[in-house]
Amino acid sequence: MAFFFPNEAQRPHYRQLYGRLSAVERGMVLREFIGVTYRRRFHFFRRNRYAHPQQAFKHNLNEAARRQHRRFCISRRIWRKKSITRAYLPLIFRHYILGFLVQRLRKQYGDQLAAEPGCYPDAPLVLAALEWLVAHESLVDALVAEQVDQVMEEGSRHLYLYCLRAYVVVRSWVKDDELAEAVDRTLACCSGGSVALGAELEFSNLGHRAAFEHSFGRHRQDAQFHNFIYFHQFFLGDVTWRLGGYLDHHVRLRRYLPVPWIGGFFEYNLVRMDYPRNFSMPLTRDAGFLARYIRQVMAFNLQVAPHSLHLNVECVPSDSLQVPEFGDYLCLLLLGGDLVVTEDGQVQERRFARNELIKMIQQRDHLSLFDDQRHRVSEFAFLRLKRDRSHEDWQMLILVLAGFNRVSDLERYCLEAQGELLHWAHQPKPVAQESIQSFLVKVEAGLRADAFLSESFIGAQLDRVQHQLVEKNNWLNDLIT
Repeated sequence: MAFFFPNEAQRPHYRQLYGRLSAVERGMVLREFIGVTYRRRFHFFRRNRYAHPQQAFKHNLNEAARRQHRRFCISRRIWRKKSITRAYLPLIFRHYILGFLVQRLRKQYGDQLAAEPGCYPDAPLVLAALEWLVAHESLVDALVAEQVDQVMEEGSRHLYLYCLRAYVVVRSWVKDDELAEAVDRTLACCSGGSVALGAELEFSNLGHRAAFEHSFGRHRQDAQFHNFIYFHQFFLGDVTWRLGGYLDHHVRLRRYLPVPWIGGFFEYNLVRMDYPRNFSMPLTRDAGFLARYIRQVMAFNLQVAPHSLHLNVECVPSDSLQVPEFGDYLCLLLLGGDLVVTEDGQVQERRFARNELIKMIQQRDHLSLFDDQRHRVSEFAFLRLKRDRSHEDWQMLILVLAGFNRVSDLERYCLEAQGELLHWAHQPKPVAQESIQSFLVKVEAGLRADAFLSESFIGAQLDRVQHQLVEKNNWLNDLIT
């Protein structure tokens, strides 16, 4: 089968690059360029039960590539904005490099990095790719800068050329022994678990002011990306699909659709991997794996400041759920909220105090791609995304939410404390010891219900939770006395 190679790539330099690639490598370039369309078409042919779905799929690839190529061209109007173009192009190159690392890891380590049943199939591969990228950040940064300089000098506006260049970078610079080390680090972070987990990470250089009600007409306050108002002009929604990338502008009626000249949060939605976002799937059932994933995604996306995290925990049916108490919510805020001392010396929990939250916790039905069934999921939306939080602290926090969710009736009572929490956020006070002990008992009960977690592991995590709650409580007490 002849592979797609556009007219814009017929220059001697690109013909030489392409001529060095094997048929397998040309197929890898084609798949990565088509990107999320490749995944979407595969599911289309599978769902419609074609007599020979693989054959129909392969013959459809070139047409998909031609259509994609016609669309994936940065407009001349945008290209003339040189500072903007230089800011966005590295994001495109970095995500193409990530994709090629995933493909290479699948070929070499697919058996070792097998997906958990019912979870995102590529999650272990993506984490291993992130491990390599983060470990070689200075090299990647230099290589990407070199590629950006060259395409800017050429005036190359077609993403196919960026994709081809990104593959050559991976082919030339990524060594097998380095990939093996990345695989080892991926496997070493796992701690076990049975509850389905996912996450959504929001990034913005404007912080909470990225939402349209704060940023309309003020996008230049973000000198680098202009609050991502050019997100769709650089096709980032397509290029970042392996991490579920999209622009969250907070315009509710057009949640996944572009709104002209409205910027927003650059979000990685790690539980929705199909472009129309009709389906979702858990990333993992392993809190240690998810903790590492969150940290490495932040390290990979160094160009944009982390803002907030939504952690998704699947609900496990139970007839003995407990009504959450106000003190439980306060303990959650002590562990994962954003308690700070303001410029005027006041203590605040900023996510509530600045009206960043619609709900602290909400429950939704997520439609699974695997069984076509809706699964009840609690979304913990109050968490601040912090680069300085350690792997151990992220793991502990994820386990706390999983344990608390397992024993709490959050469907009926997740909104009960909203008003009181808002009041507390403006004038936080230490949490009563009785409330802390009650909260710890609930978390322990939830964790012990998971047969995949050992007694010693649970005990160590509970000790860590108690230590952090006491430490944060003492910090609050010292500030207000």
